[in-house]
Amino acid sequence: MTALSKSETPTTDTQSAPAPGRRREGRGFFLTLLITSGILILFLWIFIFQGKAVSVFLFKKFVINKAFASHLPKAYTLEQAEALRGRVYNFYDLAAARGLSDFAIYQVSQQLQKIMADEAISDAEVKTLLAVIETAERAP
Repeated sequence: MTALSKSETPTTDTQSAPAPGRRREGRGFFLTLLITSGILILFLWIFIFQGKAVSVFLFKKFVINKAFASHLPKAYTLEQAEALRGRVYNFYDLAAARGLSDFAIYQVSQQLQKIMADEAISDAEVKTLLAVIETAERAP
């Protein structure tokens, strides 16, 4: 019998196989990374292809429904305030249905932001907003 040198030592299965516990840790991290990446890609896809619809929805939900009505002058009755809120809200519905230009929607949104900046809406600002909405609705 000849003696084996260190380089000729036969390997056993226990030396070459990774530990089972360590393999599971890597798999969990990979799955977490894969799921997180998928969610991020989904949100990016929504904002790229449906960004206008998402922004209009959020604007209607939070700006018009919540903030706009609360900033109207105290002289407005509840019915007048609700009619005005409905008029502005319906503009965005009409814009989506008729496919109004982004510029027309932008003009009305900017006017709303401008009159709400000081957290108090005057009667003159309401009339200006309604005029901007009328103009935007007549735009091709």
